[in-house]
Amino acid sequence: MLLAWLLTQPVGAEVTVLANRTVATISIEIVRGGELPKNLTIPSGDSLPVFFQGSLQVRFGEGLRRQQYLLQAGSAYFFARGADAESLELEQIGIGEEKATPSAPAPSVPTSMQPVTITVKLLVDENEPTHRRIWEPKLRKRIAAASKILERHSGVRLKVVAVATWESDEKRQHFGHSLREFELAVRPQPAQLAIGFSSQYQASRGRSHLGVTRWPMHSHILLRERSRNLLETERLELLVHELGHYLGASHSPEPQSVMRPVLTRGPQRGVGSRIQFDPVNALLVALTGDEMRRRGVRSVRDLSKPTVARMKQIYGVLKQAMPHDPAAQQYLRILQVVSAPPQKAKDPVQQKASVSPLVADTRQLLGHLLKVAQESNGEREASLPIGQAVDVTGDELTDFYVRQAGLAASRLRPINAKRSLLLALGIFMDDTDTLRSFPGTGDFINRVESEEQRTERVSVMGTPTMRERSDLTKHFFASAYLVVVMGKPAAVSAGLAKEMIDSQGGTGFSFVDMAVNRAGIVFAERLLAGELPVASLARGFYVDDYLPTLIGLDEGLSAVDLQAQFGGPDQPTIDEQLELIEQRVLELPIYDQPERLSK
Repeated sequence: MLLAWLLTQPVGAEVTVLANRTVATISIEIVRGGELPKNLTIPSGDSLPVFFQGSLQVRFGEGLRRQQYLLQAGSAYFFARGADAESLELEQIGIGEEKATPSAPAPSVPTSMQPVTITVKLLVDENEPTHRRIWEPKLRKRIAAASKILERHSGVRLKVVAVATWESDEKRQHFGHSLREFELAVRPQPAQLAIGFSSQYQASRGRSHLGVTRWPMHSHILLRERSRNLLETERLELLVHELGHYLGASHSPEPQSVMRPVLTRGPQRGVGSRIQFDPVNALLVALTGDEMRRRGVRSVRDLSKPTVARMKQIYGVLKQAMPHDPAAQQYLRILQVVSAPPQKAKDPVQQKASVSPLVADTRQLLGHLLKVAQESNGEREASLPIGQAVDVTGDELTDFYVRQAGLAASRLRPINAKRSLLLALGIFMDDTDTLRSFPGTGDFINRVESEEQRTERVSVMGTPTMRERSDLTKHFFASAYLVVVMGKPAAVSAGLAKEMIDSQGGTGFSFVDMAVNRAGIVFAERLLAGELPVASLARGFYVDDYLPTLIGLDEGLSAVDLQAQFGGPDQPTIDEQLELIEQRVLELPIYDQPERLSK
């Protein structure tokens, strides 16, 4: 029990990155606290982490030029030649620390750092043109090569434990849509990470997205396998690039880094080229790897506070270095969401007493919705007062489910009725596992709904929509769910972070999605404040009452599009556009006419 307690305590990740910015390989000595000096060789251009406990020193040079420095944990340094072109100098990279200073040895406790293994499920879609006896060894070899690179830079290795195929939808025209499809179709079990290689898309000219994942330590990575004139070395670099994102790396302005935004036609076409991380991203992946190894971390939400604070600082610097690239900003927003303090109940005693009943009541309400879906699959009652059985689909199906949730919630204990209604609807309407996999929300959902119940729910729930779009239903109720578990500011940030990620290579930034997100947030706020009585939802919920007009709102905007439309001095900002959208929501008659709700 004591060991388990110790492993859960937040500790500062003790890792420092050393980079070689000379034109030749260098050899130095490192001294971990309590250990004998060891030689470290760093190839030209490479960046390597040094893991330690207590203290870390570096020694280099000869004779009068012999130097010794005490290094700071969570920092990055680089070696360069001095003004005489012969001496070696050490410089600290400016990401918030003070300059390294000469020091004397500091004793500490020796430590042994063993790599941590991430298990992988390897998958190809049905469009893979070769036989399994050909593609499986090829892809296993690529993952093994990527594993060696990751282990060298982060202390994380990969192990393929399952191999499978999945059916991709030929109608998909956008790579970001295919990621969503891949997440829905493929469960990573028995592995931690599913890596899919899709051959669905034909080779295309010009710049295109070749790989995508959602956030650090997300369960799925999707890569485009069929690409024009792409060498195997470039495919390996693409895989390492996405795995870098998996470990928290952002985009880098350094042209030799594997984390540069555009990978093709790069250094991997040269003879003897090496896949290398720039020092700042080497520090990011090493920080994450250290947390995985020391504390068993498998999700962004489980990172220790010191590591989150350091990563935020690094993303802030990268954001300034690459103002037109949204990657650092996206990851910064994600960390802000997962590190936001939970909402405090007005009465701590009441909060403590209501935790278990909240789980029970949400489970009861979700079970009611599942039963309704099972019993009326195909033929559902569209209007509760009349009870006329008709075939309900689309927006009417959403109306039906919300009314049923309101009816069941009105029978729950009042202290939990509103929160349980929002939580149950958020879970029920999500058939893509977005909430289950989102940092900070999965644990509660797993307590409320078993895997068997989820499978049954998805099979019988039909396709509830808002304005005839099922994706908008998920946006609306997921946002309402996040208000309950994380509060309004975090729910707003989460929605914006998701759209910024989509602009980088997913479905594109959508102001339609943001409008629906805001509508779901206001819906939850008004319900929790008592301005929307639960009983009123049971008597009549209609999609159009709670969703503003979406006319004139752009979708599918890339990062370049956003910069062009909102990046100039005489142009509106994204925040100003979102304020106008919020005004659309607040002007809905349902919120201007509260007397209508009490009838």
